[in-house]
Amino acid sequence: MTELVRLKDVAWERYDDLLLVVHDPSKQIELADPDGHAERMLTALSAGPQSPADLRQRLAADGVDVTLQEVRDALDVLDSLALLRSGDGRTADAVADDGRYRSNLAFFDLFSTRAQPPAATQRDLIDAHVLQLGVGGVGSNVLQHLAGLGVGRLTVLDFDLVEPGNFARQYAFRHQDVGRSKVRRAAEWVREFDPRIRVDAVELRVTGPQDIAPLLTGVSAVSGMIDQPDGVNHWVNEACVAAGVPWVRAGVSGSRLSYFSVDPGRSACYACYRRPADGVTGPEAVAGRLNARAADAMPNTAIGPVAGLLAGYAAFELLRYLTGYEPPHVAGAHFFLDATDHLAPHREAWDADPDCRVCALAPSRGLLAGTAR
Repeated sequence: MTELVRLKDVAWERYDDLLLVVHDPSKQIELADPDGHAERMLTALSAGPQSPADLRQRLAADGVDVTLQEVRDALDVLDSLALLRSGDGRTADAVADDGRYRSNLAFFDLFSTRAQPPAATQRDLIDAHVLQLGVGGVGSNVLQHLAGLGVGRLTVLDFDLVEPGNFARQYAFRHQDVGRSKVRRAAEWVREFDPRIRVDAVELRVTGPQDIAPLLTGVSAVSGMIDQPDGVNHWVNEACVAAGVPWVRAGVSGSRLSYFSVDPGRSACYACYRRPADGVTGPEAVAGRLNARAADAMPNTAIGPVAGLLAGYAAFELLRYLTGYEPPHVAGAHFFLDATDHLAPHREAWDADPDCRVCALAPSRGLLAGTAR
């Protein structure tokens, strides 16, 4: 079947020898075009879906004599800039015509290509299975983002009960839910939001990696938003790395917001992480102990905007793992935000430990570098 291509909705304008092209209103593409061929190519493409051979004929009629291979090469360049769509009228499947996903598809179109149209990216999410560990402040907000994205299967784990103190930041629960199981109410919320999503509730307090490992079969990624008991991050890390499943963690300590992820076999894992105070003496060591003591004594400071912001960052990282639309941003790295300094951000990567016992458990997926990416 002859391939048809068409131009996305773009605007362009010439400036001297440059052609300025815009599809995403926040980005401007500059094409060197001293002979005007690029502008004529866009003009020809704007006529509607056509084959490379048809496009060559249209260009020839406009005085541009190029070979069919040169046309194909030019189309590949435009496709790499996310300016083209497949123009044969076919879609990846029926999701392209489902109004439920309209905003998702519009977002995915910003970076879609002929080989990966927006509907195919949405299908990746529909086919995905995410394990949501914890439905507290950040976790319940992440769960709602995952449901909005259309993730097709969710397994949700928690052991706690709904209480009045949750309502500042946990919007999946209602006042009449006080005293009810959080995980069961969260699963009900998902089913009410979108009956097409398969959701399973696991009422369990995690006591070690052995509690998590059985839940990872067929899981695409893990949202690890539980912070109790001490050591739970290491348990989640060990289970996920051994299963080769990426995981994302977000949380707040005082005014410091943070999130990170682990891409097993490709990034440093959480067991490789060494806190700044590790191995130091003097005032830095004292400060590290004081910070830990203060964190243990401090009540939960995750107000609604904090939980929502962190959940957004975490959901984007999960979206990267589930669709591959861009590489993970914080694999083997912390991203920090200071809530008392205008949310000033900074990113700190940590080195992979070549002797890490946990990294050695990872299935072979790529070579770990000695330094974090």
